[in-house]
Amino acid sequence: MNLYHRIRKLIGKAIFGYDLLLEGDRLLIALSGGEDSLVLTHFLAEWRHYYKTNITLHALHLDMGFLKDEKDYKEGVEYLREFCLERKVKFIFDKIDAGKLAIQAHETGEAAPCFVCSWNRRKYLFNLADRLGIPKIVLGHQQDDVITTFFMNIFYCGEISTILPKQSMFRDTLYIIRPLYFVPKDMISRFVKIQGWRVLANPCPFSQQTKRAFWNEFLKEKIFSLDPMIKRNLFSAILNPRPEYLPPKPKRGKG
Repeated sequence: MNLYHRIRKLIGKAIFGYDLLLEGDRLLIALSGGEDSLVLTHFLAEWRHYYKTNITLHALHLDMGFLKDEKDYKEGVEYLREFCLERKVKFIFDKIDAGKLAIQAHETGEAAPCFVCSWNRRKYLFNLADRLGIPKIVLGHQQDDVITTFFMNIFYCGEISTILPKQSMFRDTLYIIRPLYFVPKDMISRFVKIQGWRVLANPCPFSQQTKRAFWNEFLKEKIFSLDPMIKRNLFSAILNPRPEYLPPKPKRGKG
C-alpha cells in the first residue's frame, strides 16, 4: 500500500470510527498553511469524490498579526486560495491582532503568549462558524499531537487525558473534529514533500520556544528513536486504558 492510500485509510478509520462526518455536513477547516492543514484539506476534498458525500467545505486562513515578510506571505495566501479553488473548497481569509496581543502579554507577563494567541484564534473560529451556520470545525491535529498532549497533561496538569477525535462544544451545538487523528506526522511530511506543496512559514516568534515544541522534539529524538514500536505502543496505550489497574482516589479521612 503506497503512502497516499495509507493516509486515506487512516483518515477513514477516524471518520468511520468516530462518526466524524454525516451526509450534508458543513465544515470549517482551520487552514494555517502548514503541512497538517494542507493534507487535511486535500483529503477532505477528495472524500466527497470517493464516497459521494454531500458535504460543504470552507477553509479559513487567519493572518494572526505577527511581523513577517509581507510579500512572501501574500504569495503564500494566494497559493492557499488556489489550492482551495482547485479542490472546490470555499476559501476565507481574514486578519486579527492576536499576534500583537500575544507579544504584549509576553512583555507585560500578564499571560502566556500561546494562550492569548490560541484563545483569540478559537474565538474567531467559533464566531465565524456560528455566523455561517457551520456545526463542525475541523482541526489538523495528528497522531504525534495526541501523544504529546497526553504527556503534557500528565506533566503539567496532573491528569491522564489528551485531545479527542470528536469534541462537543456549547451543549452539542458545535463540534471540533480531527480526521488526522491516526496519521503519524512523518507520513504527512513525506506526502507533502512528494506533492511539492508550498508550506507557509509560521511567523510566530514563540513557536520554537513553547513546551509543546520542546516535548515534540524530546519525544522524537529521545524516545521514538529508541525503537520503532515505542510510538505505536504509546498511541495504542491511549486507546486501550485499563482502569481496573489504575488506583482510585483514596477516601477522605475523618480527621
